[in-house]
Amino acid sequence: MFKSEKKEKKNYEVSVINARQTKNDSIVMVDIEVNGVKIYSCIFKEIICKKDGDKHKKGDVCYVLNLPQVKGTDGKYYDRVWFPTSNSMIEDIKKQIEDKLS
Repeated sequence: MFKSEKKEKKNYEVSVINARQTKNDSIVMVDIEVNGVKIYSCIFKEIICKKDGDKHKKGDVCYVLNLPQVKGTDGKYYDRVWFPTSNSMIEDIKKQIEDKLS
């Protein structure tokens, strides 16, 4: 049906539209725009790594962007939207959040 084409790497431009601090200092609710598409109610959180990985060691402070999810009829949660993130993108989002909250 569809021809298999060579996949080219996509560029994602992400900007933080709004940031709201929660009662938990390590969690911020954010609305973002990705290549012109607005995504509301994302969670940006600071976590402590529990085990060694490729990029982080146990005990390192890491940042995670959780995108909105919906609960299925099977009780599992599924992403409403998804796009690949990189460490540099997460750092950029973190800086944008800090600018919005200051």
